[in-house]
Formats: sequence, C-alpha cells, structure tokens
Amino acid sequence: MDTILMVEKSEIPGIAIQCELLLPNGHLQRNFEFDITNIGLRRRLVRRFYGILILQLVFTLPCLELMLKYPLPYNYIMSIAMFLTMFLYTCFYVWREWRRFGPFNYLVLFLTTCIGSFNRSVYLLNLVQSHWVYVYPVILIVEILALMLYSAQERFRFTQIRGISIICIIFGLFLLLAYRLNRVVEVFLGMACTVEAWYVIYDTHFMLCGGHGYNIGPQEYVFAACNIHCDLPKGVWRLMKMLFFNQIMDAIRMFRECFRTEVC
Repeated sequence: MDTILMVEKSEIPGIAIQCELLLPNGHLQRNFEFDITNIGLRRRLVRRFYGILILQLVFTLPCLELMLKYPLPYNYIMSIAMFLTMFLYTCFYVWREWRRFGPFNYLVLFLTTCIGSFNRSVYLLNLVQSHWVYVYPVILIVEILALMLYSAQERFRFTQIRGISIICIIFGLFLLLAYRLNRVVEVFLGMACTVEAWYVIYDTHFMLCGGHGYNIGPQEYVFAACNIHCDLPKGVWRLMKMLFFNQIMDAIRMFRECFRTEVC
C-alpha cells in the first residue's frame, strides 16, 4: 500500500503535489520531488522559459497579418496541420536529445515557434477574419507575463489553482474591456487562450516534478521552452484517456461482470 506524505512548503520546499490529471488511475494523491530543489533557481528557470514563450507568441502577430492578406482554405488546412504537428511533436518527444543539446535545441525551438504560430493563426482565422483576431495572442501574452511576474516572488506557493485564478482574472478584465467597446463576441471566441495558458502551467509542473524523467537543470530554459510544445501529444493522450478510454474500459468491465455475477 502506498503511503501518502503530507508536508507543508515551509518544511520541504522541494515537494510538489501531483495534479489529478497526471495520475494513471485518477484518484490517489502522490508527491513528487522537484528536480531543482532550490525554489529560487527553479522559479528563475520558469521566468526565463516563460519569457521565451512570450517571444514565440509575439511571432504569431506577423503570421496573422500575413495570412490575413493571403487567405487560405482554413477548413482543409487545419486537420492536415494538426496531424503533421502531432507527428513532428511526437518525434521530438521520443528523441528528446534533439531539443536538449545545442545546436539542435535552437533548431527545434525555431521549428516549434513556426509550427505553433501557424497552427494558432489557422485556428483563429477560422473563427474571426478581421484584425480583432490579434486579441487572442495579446491576451495570452498578458496571461503568461502575469504568471511570470508571480513566479518572481518566493513568499507564496505557485499552485495550479492560483495560476488558473490569475489566468481567469486577466481574461475577465479583457472581457470587461470588450463589453465597454461592444466587442464581447470577438473576445469571447478567443476563450481558448485560457486553456492554452493553463496547459503551460500544467506542463511546467509535470516537467519540473520528474513526471517526464527529464531531470532538468536550472540553466536549460531553451530545453524547457521546447518541452512545452513537444509534451503536447502526451498531454492530449492523457486527457483523451481520462475522458473517454477509461470510461469505455469501465463499461467493458461492467458488462463482463454481467456474465459472472449471480442475481440471487
């Protein structure tokens, strides 16, 4: 039987509570030690690769402008782009040495920047084909920036619920501004930016707590920025498994028991 260790941050700052989504069976609480036990070095790493993520998001703006001028058949391109993205990210995930050591890590960083900007642009222009499409990356940049600023302090814990609260507050402020400008629909269509920001903090936790077995160092911020993209196929698989495949297996087990159990 597994033993559950309950600790406070003041006692052991290098322990993190695993997110329920990351558990293979769903309900047991587990504790994982951070690969970087020093909270100052750990959060400095987070600030650095969050800064890289912001620069990658900035690259989305000229990509949107280019695709606004030269429109594409987005309905057909989206499915093809998602398939190719998952294939390439899976290759990068399996052969992780490509994104860990130079100079290939900078090549992977460039490729993930281009792929992420293109996919984000295709998705957004399929919803809104006007200059209000810039709202999505702008909101996402502000959300990641707010998370980066929060990680600059060491007094308060950086839990997922606090990160989600920051994300929702930022998006709520933009919705309030959109209401004053009578542009609520355009901003509300970009609500997926909250999910993308949540995925960033979700994978940050998973990456730094040994879930992927990276054993990441305090100076490997390029590697960490690449991981946010390349961990996406595994995150999608875990989500699909939790929402669908586990339910299907439970149903199969229930019907299988119908052949074994007596009613009376």
